[in-house]
Amino acid sequence: MSFYVLCFAQQLAFAQITVTFPMERAVFQRNNSNEANVYIGGFTTEPFQRIEARFVPHIAGEGEASPASGEWTIIDNTLSSGHFYGSMPVKGGWYRLEVRGIRQGSEPKQTNVERVGVGEVFLVAGQSNATGGDANPNGPGAMHDQVNSVNFQNVSGGSVIEYDNVQLPCPDFVHLDASVKTAPFGNYAWCWGAFGDKIYEKLRVPVMIFNAGWSSTGIEEWRQSIDPNAVTTGPFGYTFPRGLPFGHLRLALNNYIAQLGIRAVIWHQGETDNFIESSLSVNPKDRYRDKLWEVISASRNLSGKSNLAWVVARASRFTFDGASRVSSNVIAAQNELIDNDGIYADVFQGPETDPYYSIDYRADEVHFRGDGVTTSPDGHVYSGLIALAGFWNDKITNDFLAQSTPYPALAPAEVTAAQAPGSTNLTFTGPAMQSGAQCFWLTADNCNQVQSMSPQWTVGTGSYKLKIVDAYKNTIFSPTLYVSGTSLPVVWKYFHIREMENSRPLLEWATSEETNASHYELERGNDAIHFTNIKNVAAAGNSTATHQYAYPEEFLPSGTYYYRIKQVDLDGKFDYTRVISTKIEANNALSVFPNPVTDLLNIESDKVLGSVEVANSAGTKLFFSKQNANAMKLDMHIFPTGLYMISANGKHYKVIKK
Repeated sequence: MSFYVLCFAQQLAFAQITVTFPMERAVFQRNNSNEANVYIGGFTTEPFQRIEARFVPHIAGEGEASPASGEWTIIDNTLSSGHFYGSMPVKGGWYRLEVRGIRQGSEPKQTNVERVGVGEVFLVAGQSNATGGDANPNGPGAMHDQVNSVNFQNVSGGSVIEYDNVQLPCPDFVHLDASVKTAPFGNYAWCWGAFGDKIYEKLRVPVMIFNAGWSSTGIEEWRQSIDPNAVTTGPFGYTFPRGLPFGHLRLALNNYIAQLGIRAVIWHQGETDNFIESSLSVNPKDRYRDKLWEVISASRNLSGKSNLAWVVARASRFTFDGASRVSSNVIAAQNELIDNDGIYADVFQGPETDPYYSIDYRADEVHFRGDGVTTSPDGHVYSGLIALAGFWNDKITNDFLAQSTPYPALAPAEVTAAQAPGSTNLTFTGPAMQSGAQCFWLTADNCNQVQSMSPQWTVGTGSYKLKIVDAYKNTIFSPTLYVSGTSLPVVWKYFHIREMENSRPLLEWATSEETNASHYELERGNDAIHFTNIKNVAAAGNSTATHQYAYPEEFLPSGTYYYRIKQVDLDGKFDYTRVISTKIEANNALSVFPNPVTDLLNIESDKVLGSVEVANSAGTKLFFSKQNANAMKLDMHIFPTGLYMISANGKHYKVIKK
């Protein structure tokens, strides 16, 4: 008896096609022919004969439809117990990936991954001017949707975890907003959101940025911690956790970079070595050059990327004995690495930052500051971080792109699935292992807790992954593997977001079958991890007809929002849809703050407020005022604790009174 007879004949499950690779907002490094081979994988809950896909550019003229004709191409026509896997070449660009299943006698079923990119991937390293921190004010998040990262910092319970004990969560790609902690150790966007914007504007391809920098690090701390067991103490008295700071660089290369590819390491460091120069008994220039070359070489040797490009800033400015100074030795060492390709291969020219140390660029003559928007305490608006982003952008030239060696993503692990005899379990088989590689079977939501290490694994109902770690520690995952013991009661047709006037999102979804379905819980988040319920919608219950649902969202401030639906059965069981997102542009939105509020509530708009109303959660109007101004303050002391709807200019905000 086939797997499909066992698992799917009685009822179709919640989604006929689920794409689990690539993930939303993944950006794959393109080659020097402006192309990447993008893998597509996932599972189905209907016995399709084949899976087809195509990439559709979000913006005309940026990227090319793949296939070029815009038609569908076959990804997999020999599905392995409901699992599909394939690849296709894609030109540089920002795309919607459309995937559909074909089954004779029925209409094609389709699902989409809204944002997938082929473009440029960078890994930042160095000290504070590479990563911010130390109470230095942040720079702006990226303006363009095409600039991305992973929001994770290797800090747990206030402590940094030693290299060998770091457990990276399953990667979740996000827009590089200002507060994103650019994995694995970046503090926030710093100058890299603006840098990503500038790279996108110049090259018109999406950008992915990671950050392994650590403030106040000298080249000796980076060199010593190449040894994962080394413990090093910096010149400012801080003892680094074992194997760090270099371990963060290696974690990024072996994990995020292995899975996406890379163009170059961006290195901004040298200020600390200027500071310690007078205490050195050896030649400072040769010392810095040799130790940085050792770090560069280790990054290549330990990731299997022998020509990995490094772009090195000429940076040394520091304050010593109350005076700002530069180090000719550090700069000479950096230039020597850059200018001698025969000896120090694939080291490229970064910006010269030392000349830019006036108050227009740095508040303390050391750290760049200023996001170009925020007013400083002295009443001026500074743009030092925007300038720093521009300095780096200026060095990512066409010549650099032509001369550097981009490394592609490693292919995700391909797994075959077969019915276990006499049960509804599946037996998964991983690919042949290369020398020194290991395989680890995992549940889909935990990329560290190992369930089995055997070449084959038989398992029952649930979602799983295979992780493969090669001899370099480069780590890849399979697309999610799915075993369904029972069918879920809803067959989805689609779930998407449509933008109404004034950029107000409209959530729309439809089902073709419902069995004992109770309701749908709509959830919204500011990232793709944390969600809040915003609305419950009753389900049809039991039906074989198509039912369409829609929910018009509130007027939201500009930003990126993430949505999912929790489908709840009559017996309390539930399941989630995939996460989708939308970006709301500034649209004269009503501003109501603070929220929650205890006393005075500020209500502001770009135009006259007009009629202002306050209603309680039951819809009873409690307050009305006619306003000819753009702003007002509302005394919330007069209202009891609870949820209120504030309305003005036809726009509405929910506010919690504490």
